Amino acid sequence: MRENVKILMEETGCDEGQAELALHSTGDNLEKAIKSINELLKYIVVIKGKFVCEKINVYGQFVVISHLNQKRLVRLCAIVTYDPSIYEEDVDSKWRDFEKKLYAHRLSEGCLHELVQKLEQNLNWQIASDYRRSFFQNLKDRNYEEIINILRSIISKSLEDPQLKVEMDVEELNLSQFKFPQESTIPIEGGVKPSLNQAGEPVNRKEGTIVLRTELVIDDSSASVEIERLRKNDLILVKILDSRDIAQYLSRLLGGCKGEEVIPLSTIVEEAREKGNQWVVRTRFSPGIVGEALVEKRAKVRRLKPQKFAIEKKKLHLVILGLVLILGAILYLLIRR
Repeated sequence: MRENVKILMEETGCDEGQAELALHSTGDNLEKAIKSINELLKYIVVIKGKFVCEKINVYGQFVVISHLNQKRLVRLCAIVTYDPSIYEEDVDSKWRDFEKKLYAHRLSEGCLHELVQKLEQNLNWQIASDYRRSFFQNLKDRNYEEIINILRSIISKSLEDPQLKVEMDVEELNLSQFKFPQESTIPIEGGVKPSLNQAGEPVNRKEGTIVLRTELVIDDSSASVEIERLRKNDLILVKILDSRDIAQYLSRLLGGCKGEEVIPLSTIVEEAREKGNQWVVRTRFSPGIVGEALVEKRAKVRRLKPQKFAIEKKKLHLVILGLVLILGAILYLLIRR
């Protein structure tokens, strides 16, 4: 157990999972976590769930961690797999144990990574937009039947199965019964320094986002593409090389390491921009967790699936072209008359 987690547990009386979540929420700022853990975790609610999609014979689990007061997602993760044993696991276990098992399952051979990415994107987007008001209000009111209906609707649309079966359990991290010190007694040498990203710039934590230092898996095969051709929503492979404690914890949860070995993870491209003689590539692992890598120009990476944006843009162009041709035909007929 790392030192900051142990200290936070001793100072506040919280358990290990709560300590790690509080440190995650404060960017591993121990002093801030000790002073504000009661407020940090007072509004945190964890939804654990599982589902079965009989239409295409896939099974899945999900964890959605929400902040009621701020009406935002702290973190979410999911798995979709052909392995039916996933659906047999209990959802009433401790959230931290459940989440760790979920990430471990994502390393299995039956994991359907494209469906996982699609499901996580849809859950993140629709909870934050279409269902934002109803989701957080029902969660606050403990109206869990409506919550399960919302999640079932999102997952059903993602997997295109209206008969989807969903089960879930809710865990509230309310620490109001514990007593906390008024002032921190933990000496921190030199104060708390802001976390920096790979480019040496302060990490933006306005919405709780943690930026991990990553490295893209370079591939010179014929199936690879140059960095300049990467687009938003492309799926590529990256390695988490961040040495910070919070980064190592998240890397283990995401399945980015096996013992001492760093394992490539498939992740979605959020942005690729030019910076001097290099490119900065930002990828998203889940809400609140992103990676940034500096890449040399003309480097090549394997794109694991075609970019959706280009496909949709092409469809739009075809629709516009079709409308123009139809309008032209109508005008021609009118003129002939």
